Amino acid sequence: MGKNNASPLIEICARSDTGLRRKRNEDEFIVIDKPKKGLDIVKLGRMFAVADGMGGHPAGDMASKLACEGLKKSYYGMGHIKKGICNLSNRALMEHLKDSIEAAQKNICNFESGHRECTGFGTTLTVMVLKRDRAFIGHIGDSRLYRLRDGKLARLTTDDTFVQDMIEMGKLTPQEAEQSPYRHVLTQALGGGYEKIHSFQVKINPWDRFLLCTDGLYDMVPEVEIKDILSSPDKLDQVCDRLIGAALEHGGRDNITVIVLVIGDDR
Repeated sequence: MGKNNASPLIEICARSDTGLRRKRNEDEFIVIDKPKKGLDIVKLGRMFAVADGMGGHPAGDMASKLACEGLKKSYYGMGHIKKGICNLSNRALMEHLKDSIEAAQKNICNFESGHRECTGFGTTLTVMVLKRDRAFIGHIGDSRLYRLRDGKLARLTTDDTFVQDMIEMGKLTPQEAEQSPYRHVLTQALGGGYEKIHSFQVKINPWDRFLLCTDGLYDMVPEVEIKDILSSPDKLDQVCDRLIGAALEHGGRDNITVIVLVIGDDR
């Protein structure tokens, strides 16, 4: 990657669909890939995020919207970062992202305190920031981030769910977990409370493909099919349309949101 670039060259497509069984779309997403007033992507990188309001809870759509608004405002609002600093260290950028997720939590809780009808609402949040040759990731809940590299699909996030805990304890196999009625019981979420923000960074390579998605995609479409669609030579908007279409063809039980990014080679 070009060392002097704030971010690598990327191609992006995002789609969101209500699905076939929901009356409203409780998903929200963020795509910040171009410089705008108040959005310093040179200093802070480009942001991509998906949030899934907790199904069956009051105002799940409001929770996901508040999370994204709070995250964006805090991250690009600079807050405690001193003006004039142009080259934040990787560690400082990661800490700033975590602080911004915590600000998103406060944004939800502040709204809830003034709206009793929203008591108990919450949302997942998976966010990726690209800067230079790094992706900085923050994650709570069961929305996911995948990476396709050299023909291999890898899930980079771990679900905060009851069945994932059971898998890690050796009490369920991944195959059994896919059929469990508890597979979407969250162990932590924004608004609903959390113990830890999962945060990490990975190096990005030219031609990496990333997919951020809500469970409306992967709960409907097997990962092998997701891999095949992501690997397609189709234009990126067609890839997004095919992902949404596959989820609908498999039943479309939930809202479906996808963001697909392709890293270019700017060396």
